[in-house]
Order: sequence, then structure tokens, then C-alpha cells
Amino acid sequence: MLSKMLTNVENVKKGRVKLETIVEERLTLLKKCRDYNAIVAYDEGKILHEARMIDKKIKCSQNLGRLCGAVLTIKDNLEVKGLPATGGMLKYKNNICSEDCAIVSKLRNEGAIILGKTNMPAGAMDIQTFNSIYGRTKHPDFPAYTCGGSSGGGATAIKLGISDADIGNDFMGSIRIPAHFCGIYGIIGTDKVIPYENIVGGKPYGNTMSAVLRLGIQASTLQDLSLLFDLLCKKDMLFPATFDEKSLKIAFTENSEGLPLSKDYEKVYKEFINSLGKKFEVKKIDSKQFDFSKARICFLKLLYGNMSISIPPIARILMRSKMSSKLKDYLMAEEVREQLLQQLDSLFAKFDVLISPVTATPAFKHLLPLKSIGYQSIYTDMTINGEKVSYSKANMGFTTPFSLTASPVIVIPIGKTEAGLPLGVQLVGNRFHDFNLERIAESIIFSAV
Repeated sequence: MLSKMLTNVENVKKGRVKLETIVEERLTLLKKCRDYNAIVAYDEGKILHEARMIDKKIKCSQNLGRLCGAVLTIKDNLEVKGLPATGGMLKYKNNICSEDCAIVSKLRNEGAIILGKTNMPAGAMDIQTFNSIYGRTKHPDFPAYTCGGSSGGGATAIKLGISDADIGNDFMGSIRIPAHFCGIYGIIGTDKVIPYENIVGGKPYGNTMSAVLRLGIQASTLQDLSLLFDLLCKKDMLFPATFDEKSLKIAFTENSEGLPLSKDYEKVYKEFINSLGKKFEVKKIDSKQFDFSKARICFLKLLYGNMSISIPPIARILMRSKMSSKLKDYLMAEEVREQLLQQLDSLFAKFDVLISPVTATPAFKHLLPLKSIGYQSIYTDMTINGEKVSYSKANMGFTTPFSLTASPVIVIPIGKTEAGLPLGVQLVGNRFHDFNLERIAESIIFSAV
């Protein structure tokens, strides 16, 4: 059965429905849901004109690509011609793009309509979506709750039905966390398989941390994710799919070595793992097979080492317990990363996929920061199962190990809490075997979700 996006693509191409009609419906829905603040910049006249031009070409039997009929959105730190790209930062408030970035050009060449830009936290430095230019984005089902971040506006737009899919980026969980919180699908490929150009606010220095920052996709179905990934990725960097469902071997981590997991999430997660165990070989792993704690520490050392190049001296002093500008410390962390990559290679010699929670909890009510250092918001500790846990550990502790390794990850929904909050999991694949991971995700969804 085709997804809504692919059904629209088929109907538009066969002349059963006008693209202009679909776009008008989405614009009407966008205005109706304006209070959610998911899409923060768009040009209604231009979008409708583009739709009419495509309808005319279809009438003349011109082939307009595999996405003709799809309505997509783009995160606000990527370039779309004629629209602002602010990254949520005041200094870029008037940054109107003169050109499309390469990814947007590729989507347009395949016939996609780019509806607009989606909201994000300033500088992509939070997992809640708000900034001083556009304000806060709300959860699509529970407006008093966060939608996640930093690609939060896209997740809300998709879940509300305004956008078929959103193109964003992920450094510490920015695609994965909103997908989990909002009950949709998300994918990031192995480092640089979806190439990127300029990102508003800049990218990290050096090869390793540049590989950690990845473009990604959010969508309402795995089918849509797979099509878009296939269109955008550099196939010559990836191994062809060889996956055989009959021999699927699944590794999972219960709590990523010592992280908390809220009781409502833990219940659904365990039920999900148990359901997989009825059909496939499923085994829990520990730090001997992959050292999650070491990976989190290593990620932070590389992150702060990278940041130390560009932040003011006073900020380095304030964060001296975490931040080192010594080259030796950075290179030592690079060595640890290599060891962790070797651990993962050994793990994937025995297993096809590694399953992990995404955060410690489902989506939570909007929180206000205590203070900010630059674009970095500082929060009080969260309470999970009666215990205090740091905001960053609870929300990025599960994702940063696979940021560090630049592994391909697909987030899929697995259920809801008793209160109705969506829950997802990370499916982590072997590096450069992204097509295998897509097939594995399909088998897991069919079997357990």
C-alpha cells in the first residue's frame, strides 16, 4: 500500500488531481495550525505559481521526476532561494537566500514542491525548539509539550499533515529526538553519504566532527524515508543491500550502560524487544561489546575541543572543567574514537542491527532555561523515576554515541505511553550499509510494530 505522499505523486502524474489543489489544501492546513509554529517562512504566491506550472507540464505529458506531487519542508539552517535562512539566530534574521542549496535543487529537479522553512532552536543548540526570531514550536498532539529539536519544526509539520517530509540535520540527535517525541520516522546516513554545503551558523572544524554533522530526513512513513534517502544519497559510497530476514540477528541495549529510562518508556521498550524475540535472535549487549559511556565522554571531548577554537576566552574559563584547547587531548580523543569504531565493527560482524532508546523519556512539558552561554541553554536537572538527572544526559546520552561513530540510524515509532505520548527507538546499522538498515527496519516494523 502506497503512503499518502506516494499516492499523491501517482495521482498527480496521472492527472487524477491537480498539484495546485494539494498545495492549496496544505496552505489552508498550515494557516489553521499556525499556533503550532512549525513552518516559519514561506511564499504562498510563489508556491502556488510553481504548482500551476507543474500542472501545465503534466498536461503536456512532460516527465517531472519521482517527487512530482510531494510537498516538502526544509529546516531553517539550509538554503532555499528567496526565503530566509536564520538558523534561529538574530544575526541572520535578514539572511535571504539567493540560491537553493544542492539538496533543495535536487528535490526540485525531481518535481517536489518546497512549501517552506521549519523552525529550530538558535544555532541548533537545544533539543527544544524555540528562538528569539520565531518563538516556540509546539508538540503536534500535546501543545504544552516540546516537539523536540533541533529539527523540531519539521517533525511537527509532518505529524500535523502539512508536510510530507522534512530535510534537516543531526549532530547530537536533532533528527532522531523529534522523530521519537512526535511519533514519526527519521533517518541519518553514514557520515557524508548525503553531502551538504553551507549550513547557516557554520559546521564543525576538521574531518571527524564534520562527519558527525549529517543531513537527515523525517517523514510519516519508512516508505517515504527510503525514497528520499535513495534520491539524496551518494550511492557509490554505500554497499548494496544483502540483508536476509531469515537470519536477522538483533543486539539491543537496555539502558545504554547506566542511563535512566522512565518507567513508561521502559515498559513499551521491553514489550517491543520481547515481541522481536519471538521471531528473531535477540541478545542484550554490554560495555565489552560497545562502551557507551566511553563513547559519550569521547564525543564531549571532541565537541568541546572543537568549540574551544571559536568561543570567547571567558566562556572557556567558565567551562574549564570540560573544555581543553590542548591539541594532545583532542588527538587522544580521536584515538578513542577509532577504538570505538573497531568495537562496532566487531559487533556488526555478529549482529545485523543494534537497537537503543532515543532519550530517557517521552516528550516533556516545555522547559525554560536557567541561563544561556552564547546559544547554549543551561537547564536544571530533570527528575526521572524520582532521581535527578542532568538535562543533557537524559536527552542526548542515548544519541551521542552514534553521533560519535557517524553510524546510520533510523528511528521508528514503537507505541505510546498510557498518557498517549509517542515513543520510538533507534535502529543503528553498520557503517556504509545504509541500504541493509532500511530493509532491516522494514522487517522489524512488519514483525513488531
